[in-house]
Amino acid sequence: MKKFFLNVFLLSGLVLSIASCSSDDDGGNSGAADQLVVTIDGETLTFTTILVDEETYTDDGETYTELYVTATIGTDVSRIIQFDLELGDTGADALYYFQYTVDGQSYFYNFDDAFNAVVTVNNGSRLTMTFSGDLEGYDQEAQENVSITLSNGSVDVAY
Repeated sequence: MKKFFLNVFLLSGLVLSIASCSSDDDGGNSGAADQLVVTIDGETLTFTTILVDEETYTDDGETYTELYVTATIGTDVSRIIQFDLELGDTGADALYYFQYTVDGQSYFYNFDDAFNAVVTVNNGSRLTMTFSGDLEGYDQEAQENVSITLSNGSVDVAY
């Protein structure tokens, strides 16, 4: 599938259009919009702005690439989902960091919490994953541990 981009700029009364095409090697995204959908404590939310940053590292002669994924609902940053994994890793053990922040309160998954994530595609141009479970946090104001439940979570993003 080819992606087509059209950028239009207005410069001193002159309209400038720049068109470009790119190859889309996303492994068969079938035109689905990039999104992360999840039900959090009974409320279904759709995160439509998903950024995938890649950082390549070399450690003891081994080179690997980390993916840092950040999702928001449009441009609203009051709810943010972030997670990290290594490029190419799939399966139930691929994810090693997951955080949900709502209005400044952060919730994390710990390896001993009841949280499951399964990455099915992670090929350098597309990422798909399902996830659900409990996240834990600490409410500074109330001085107590808090938790939140995520269910029916899914991510499908071409990058």
